Amino acid sequence: MLGNFSFGDYFKKDAIHYAWELLTKEFGIPKEKLYVTVFETDDEAADIWHKQEGLPKDRIFRLGEKDNFWRMGDTGPCGPCSEIFFDHGPSAEGSPILTKELSLAKIGLLKFGI
Repeated sequence: MLGNFSFGDYFKKDAIHYAWELLTKEFGIPKEKLYVTVFETDDEAADIWHKQEGLPKDRIFRLGEKDNFWRMGDTGPCGPCSEIFFDHGPSAEGSPILTKELSLAKIGLLKFGI
């Protein structure tokens, strides 16, 4: 899995765009095979995926703190994250599309917590 964690140089719009561009343009992965997750209350990230990158709303999933909130520990960098998943199709063994084994990239949208 690729990881992108920004500590202030850029934030959601750029981080999401960089990851999407890398996977779809540089690596040539078909957009229609990709799904994303966002933190359950992160409307801004969901809107960026839909409006900026053109991802249909039915391929954007909202998950809770266990899956889409990254933290280093009790204090320090933390924040909502977004992940990009590849759909291997019905012939793939294992779980549904949104499994950690199939995650291609994690985008950490970090803030500092106390």
